[in-house]
Amino acid sequence: MSIFGRIAPALVIAVTLGACSEPSDTQLLAGRVAASLDPAEPCNRLASIEYLPNGTRIRLSEATLFVSGRTDLTPCGEYALASVVEAMLDPRIMQVVIEPESGVGGPGSSLSLQRADTVRGLLSVAGFTPAQPPVVVQPAAVPSQGALGIVLAVAGSG
Repeated sequence: MSIFGRIAPALVIAVTLGACSEPSDTQLLAGRVAASLDPAEPCNRLASIEYLPNGTRIRLSEATLFVSGRTDLTPCGEYALASVVEAMLDPRIMQVVIEPESGVGGPGSSLSLQRADTVRGLLSVAGFTPAQPPVVVQPAAVPSQGALGIVLAVAGSG
């Protein structure tokens, strides 16, 4: 499906929400993430979405994102990260935090941190305004074995 075909559902959600009342930035972000990471798409099936008070945490299987034992993205990884970028299209929203699978010093930490840096670099160039906060890599409050976390948060909230 083309990028334009994938953007259309997000626009429908945004227009529908706008017709009822003005959604908060956090609600807008949640709607965009849900539309962008449609589980009907095979590359997004292993993604899990956790709704936070100030945003959304997306966990993506490292086995789906990356070539085994490397930092190179698979075609599914490229697609899944394009879905994340699609959710980021409103510059009012974004503080982006990448949560590696394992923390510093844990088993596989070097590869996990290199992979997190690959994702950080990709999402950093998707910035839309000079005022967008930098994309950072930090340990997850609750690490998820085998999954890389991406937290999209409403900038300046909690």
